[in-house]
Amino acid sequence: MSDYDIAAAFEKIENELIDSMMRNLFHHRAEETAEGYNWAQWQAEELKSLERYRKRNYEKFGRQFSELNGKVSKILEAARANGNAAQEAKILQAIKDGFNAPERLSKTSTAEFFKLNDKKLNALIKSTTDDLKRAQTAVLRMSDDRYRRAIYSAQVYCSTGASTYEKAVDMACRDMLNAGLNCIEYKNGARHTLSDYADMALKTANKRAYLRGEGEKRAEWGISTVVVNLRQGGCPSCAQYIGRVFIDDVYSNGKPSDGDYPLLSTAIEGGLFHPRCKDSTSTYYEGITALKTVSDDELAVMSEREELEAEQNYAARQVRRFERREKYSLDPDNRRIAGARKKQWENKSEKLQKELNDFDNNNSVKSVANSDESGIIKLQINLFDKSDPLWAEAFSIEEEDGFEDICIHGSPTSVQRIVNGSPKIIQQKNLRSI
Repeated sequence: MSDYDIAAAFEKIENELIDSMMRNLFHHRAEETAEGYNWAQWQAEELKSLERYRKRNYEKFGRQFSELNGKVSKILEAARANGNAAQEAKILQAIKDGFNAPERLSKTSTAEFFKLNDKKLNALIKSTTDDLKRAQTAVLRMSDDRYRRAIYSAQVYCSTGASTYEKAVDMACRDMLNAGLNCIEYKNGARHTLSDYADMALKTANKRAYLRGEGEKRAEWGISTVVVNLRQGGCPSCAQYIGRVFIDDVYSNGKPSDGDYPLLSTAIEGGLFHPRCKDSTSTYYEGITALKTVSDDELAVMSEREELEAEQNYAARQVRRFERREKYSLDPDNRRIAGARKKQWENKSEKLQKELNDFDNNNSVKSVANSDESGIIKLQINLFDKSDPLWAEAFSIEEEDGFEDICIHGSPTSVQRIVNGSPKIIQQKNLRSI
């Protein structure tokens, strides 16, 4: 199970909490009498239902939360192992390309370093799991609170002019349906749902575990210098660090005496590797790695892309907002209106996603492709230089008779192949669901 799967599982739990609440409110509809709704009786029944709702949620989702939390350690341990293996392949390739590797650490030093890193990884796992547990408790408490508020607010809305019971309940639950169970509040006051927080926390922890795995292998080889990679769609806030060499004192056991370069810890303190940061580092090989910093034009492209991506993310959130209102509203008119608004935002989201894909295609370096008389595509890889981690990956794969290697370029939303010198989108969907 990946971090994407866990975030999706939390979103499913949130939707089930809302669905259960709205079904209870629908099934315990107030009885009509000559005087109207018997709200006192309805409230008494709903409060009894609230107690059953709370008990059921804590029993059912408590077990699910426990199972999901148990998978966090496996995900982070796998990320560390992947980083370790990938980094060794890159170092071995660099040695083939002429890098004069320093003397490797002694077995005693390596064992001590790995023991220390084990403690750091365990601390990361514990911190991430504890944060998720607190968030899980918060979402259950918020669902109870929103149910109780709906019970008391529905009567108020009905007495102030709501024409039907269904409309009164929808008005009482509108804030919850608009925002979801946004039980997490950040320091800046922004509120987020459990699934959104889990997505951020697991991605951040996953990156740190992967970097730790890479750093372990560098330390084993006696290498501590890294460079921040230049990539498409980079963070404008981290652009100042791209193409600069650092001594990795965080993950690779580097020391200030290792060279005349700043420490990676200073860059991290300055904002590098912030939550949801997509930037990464690769090993810097003296005399081999080509350095390229970000130009003003490239920074402008990064900023433009970030704005476009933010618009697309906002449109996607609006789709989920009106999808909740369409699915869970009790009044047919409210469901119909929400469905129409959802369709409008879906169209806008798809349009923005296409603009984002076109933007990436128009601002990316393309490889050169030629075909022989048999029609087999042959690719000349000139997308990357040796500072790019994809360089080592591309040439670390052994050739196999009867097969041609084809370069595939991917992003979180699309996959492209190079055909006759121009990129062609062969799949356009959210890769997280694959």
